[in-house]
Amino acid sequence: MPERDAISWTAMINGFVKKGRFDEALEWFREMQISGVEPDYVAIISVLAACANVGMLGLGLWIHRFVLKQDFSDNVRVNNSLIDVYSRCGCIEFAHQVFKRTRKRTQVSWNSIIVGFAVSGFAEESLEYFKLMQNEGLKPDGISFTGALTACSHAGLIDNGLRSFDVMKRVYRISPRIEHYGCIVDLYSRAGRLEGSPECCRKHVCEAKRSCFGFIAGCM
Repeated sequence: MPERDAISWTAMINGFVKKGRFDEALEWFREMQISGVEPDYVAIISVLAACANVGMLGLGLWIHRFVLKQDFSDNVRVNNSLIDVYSRCGCIEFAHQVFKRTRKRTQVSWNSIIVGFAVSGFAEESLEYFKLMQNEGLKPDGISFTGALTACSHAGLIDNGLRSFDVMKRVYRISPRIEHYGCIVDLYSRAGRLEGSPECCRKHVCEAKRSCFGFIAGCM
């Protein structure tokens, strides 16, 4: 291909990201810059996904400045990607700023900030946004509940966590996945209730183990 345009570069970068080859995706992005081809918002989203997965905060900050310069800041998909990068890199305040500036928030926007607060140790904020999302008329999905359960675990809110787990299954009809059971086990563990625990605790732990073994068997 003698001359590559933005579509060609973006296709290559996105292909590497989808295959989990994030370093190569970033290398192709550098080559794209050297060649003088300006990335479009699709390329930006792919590169931000690579940055999030390898923890490259510096490039994420540069791209954020580029986004503001190119007036991509109203693109909700770009903003969601920025929230993800900042959350994964431990810059939850930057993630929160992007979230607040996002006008048309999607389920992904809310999930990203809920999980971001939870894994950063801001349990109260995570649970607050979990409620705010529902007040905005959005139904929590499996990712939303992963964030809420993680927040409960980090804050030692075992009863709240178990209630959320029950609501997830009974009200929203969401089948627990391995990450949900992992949160429940972590919830009991942090509360020091794995040993000599009540029957309900042992039941959840057994469910988690079965889920883990089922997942492993499916990968064999």
